[in-house]
Amino acid sequence: MHNSEFLVFLILVLLVGIAGLLFRQRKDKKLREELFKENAKLIADNALLEADHLKFQLQPHTLRNMIASLHVASKNLYRGTEALANTLDYVIYSGNQKQLVSIKDEVIFLENYKELQGNFVNQIDNIKINTLGLSKVSQYYQTECLPHLTMAYFVENAFKHGDIYHPEFLNVRIVLTDSTFELHVTNKSKPKLKSNTGGLGLVNMQKRLDLLLPGKFEIKTHPTEKEFNASLTITF
Repeated sequence: MHNSEFLVFLILVLLVGIAGLLFRQRKDKKLREELFKENAKLIADNALLEADHLKFQLQPHTLRNMIASLHVASKNLYRGTEALANTLDYVIYSGNQKQLVSIKDEVIFLENYKELQGNFVNQIDNIKINTLGLSKVSQYYQTECLPHLTMAYFVENAFKHGDIYHPEFLNVRIVLTDSTFELHVTNKSKPKLKSNTGGLGLVNMQKRLDLLLPGKFEIKTHPTEKEFNASLTITF
């Protein structure tokens, strides 16, 4: 009888021990899940902070290039007052309010940017923007799905490094479907310029795309002796 009571006591001790271990494991699992959620939130917050930092680097970069152009051709400034106002409004205020903008907003900005640059480029006809493949009925046309100034930095890179006096200086093609967005930019290179690898703007834009649209985009560049080709494809 004594042995039976001891066996029962031993079983009870084991059951209590197992129950305690299970409770502790469940508590540890819950704690790990909470820590994982907090860590994920910290990673997301850090990504947004880094995106903001890159954006603040990008905005002055474009403004400096615009100011340089204005300084060179200040006598034509009065003709581009409206385009300049629209451009600055988009660069400064739209960028401070949100990280993502609609493709419609970017296209309108691109047209204003072309008009502004037209005050400094004698042959404005050598700048072509092809939107035949742009579907305005696509759900993404007016949806905030594109990082602010994405198009601007591809085109601005062409103005900075390309041959603006070439009769076929710049060709921009924009394609939007129900599932993808494509931007193709081709500019003629300056004489004796072996390659054009892009500058700070394109590098930082790629970093922002990595943060805001990870795994959803592809950038390709193809420099030749006579021209530079850059393309961006985003899969929604």
